[in-house]
Amino acid sequence: MTGRMQGRRLIITGAASGMGRAIAELFAAEGAALALLDRDEGRLAEVAERLAVSGHVCDVAQASSVDAAVAASLESLGGLDGLVNAAGVLATKHAAEFDRETWDRLIAVNLTGPFNVVRAALPALQAADRATIVNIASVSGLMPMAGTSGYSASKAGLIMYTKCLAFDLGPKIRANCICPGVIRTEMTRYLWENPEHTQRAMDRVALKALGAPEDVARAALYFSTEDSAFTTGTEIVVDGGFSWR
Repeated sequence: MTGRMQGRRLIITGAASGMGRAIAELFAAEGAALALLDRDEGRLAEVAERLAVSGHVCDVAQASSVDAAVAASLESLGGLDGLVNAAGVLATKHAAEFDRETWDRLIAVNLTGPFNVVRAALPALQAADRATIVNIASVSGLMPMAGTSGYSASKAGLIMYTKCLAFDLGPKIRANCICPGVIRTEMTRYLWENPEHTQRAMDRVALKALGAPEDVARAALYFSTEDSAFTTGTEIVVDGGFSWR
């Protein structure tokens, strides 16, 4: 590793599994000081102990939970240079069958969650010389797909929220988005554990493969370092060539 994150202090949400965990692992290997947030206390403790960083149980959909976790994170880190909002949930239903409870949960976690974290962390980010915000959205926020009305709406909102953050918080704070395609995580296990579904998904992708969490982590590293010093208010699509635009 190159130590590109040496001296940087970051909060990562959804860090107990999937893309959040891969981001935490890469950032730790690159020398970052981290505070990890997640609802899953057991998995969070395992990841935090293995990486020798602090872990704080947190439900990003609950403002009080976020406020407490961010305050504890700032105490352990001694300040903040960036954050990555990787916590998210997925639900697929035909639009005619979508219920209010599912809709509310998707918006609460995928859109209000990042808002809660940014709001709680903003004073510390503004105190840094140069800070970064990275939000994990989805290709579903860029294009319509069957059964994803609620999920797509939450991720499209997150993309636009990120762009607005870039305008409002520049020049000291940069805000960018990552839009993954199908990545092999627990969230998409229903798809990639089924060989037929996996093959169908791969056939739609130019690289004829599904993504790995590490693919998203490398994009997050780019957005969280000076490699992207002149980049803000935009998104990187990590989908192997699926959502052509």
